[in-house]
Amino acid sequence: MSWRYYDKRSPKAVEDGIEAQSKRGNIGEEWWSRRFVDVVESYSISNRIQRGKRYARKGQIVGIDVEDGVVSATVQGSRPDPYKVTIRGNALDEATWGEIEKAMVDRAAFSARLLTGEMPPDIEEVFEACGVSLFPDSYRDMQTNCTCPDAANPCKHLAAVFFILAEQFDEDPFLIFRWRGRSRETLLDDLRELRGEESTGKGEDVSFEQGDDRPIGECLGDFWQAGDELAEVLFRSHPDGDGSVTLERLGDPPNGFDVTEQVSTYYATLTKQT
Repeated sequence: MSWRYYDKRSPKAVEDGIEAQSKRGNIGEEWWSRRFVDVVESYSISNRIQRGKRYARKGQIVGIDVEDGVVSATVQGSRPDPYKVTIRGNALDEATWGEIEKAMVDRAAFSARLLTGEMPPDIEEVFEACGVSLFPDSYRDMQTNCTCPDAANPCKHLAAVFFILAEQFDEDPFLIFRWRGRSRETLLDDLRELRGEESTGKGEDVSFEQGDDRPIGECLGDFWQAGDELAEVLFRSHPDGDGSVTLERLGDPPNGFDVTEQVSTYYATLTKQT
C-alpha cells in the first residue's frame, strides 16, 4: 500500500535565513528566471509548490550553493535538523562548452553583451544550435533529491529552493551557466581569447618626456603640428562586437522608420575595412 507523508506543522524559525524578496505573486522577474520556474510549476499542481513559495518568503532556506552542475541547499522544516536538498542540472562537458563558446563569438552581439555582464534575450538559440538546451525541457530532466520523509517530488523544501534559486538567477544570470558547468570567469576568459582580445595592449610601451613649456601664445604657429615624437606611437583599433549592440541600446527609431538592419550592415563593412 503506497502512502504519502504530510507534515502540516509550522517550520522552525531560522535566524538569518535566505528570504525571497518577492512577497506576493510570481517569484522571478527576469525572463530567464521565469523560464526556470515555469519548468517546476508546470510539472506539479500540488499544494507543495505553494507551500514551498511560503517557505521561501519566510526565510526557511539556511544556505544555498551553486557549483558546476549541482545546487546544494539546506532547508529548515518542522524537525530539529534541516533537510538537505540537491538539484543537478547535468553539467555540459568541455567539448560541448567549447562549441557553445565558438557559436557565441560567431554571433558577435552575444559575446559583446556577455562581456558587459548582460544576458542576451535569445541566448537559448546558441545552445539549441549546438544540440543542447540552456534550461531543462522538463522537471524530469533534472535530478532532484531531498532528505525529508515526503515521497512527493518536488516536495515543499525542493520547491522553496527553486524559488530562491530563481531570484539568485535574477541577480546573477551567470549562475545559470555555472549550474550547467561553466563558471563566469572561465566563460568570459574563453570568449575574450576567441575574440582575439588577448593581444590587446601588448604593444611596446612608449614613454613621453616633458612637453613644450612655453606660453601657448608663443607656440601657436606649430600648435597643430604632430612633431617627431608621435612617429613612435602606434594606434591600433579593435572592434568590440558589432554595431547592432549600440543600435539596440538606442532603442527603436522615431516615426517607425527602422534602419537598424541596414546600418548594422554598414557597421560590419566598415569594421572589416579598418
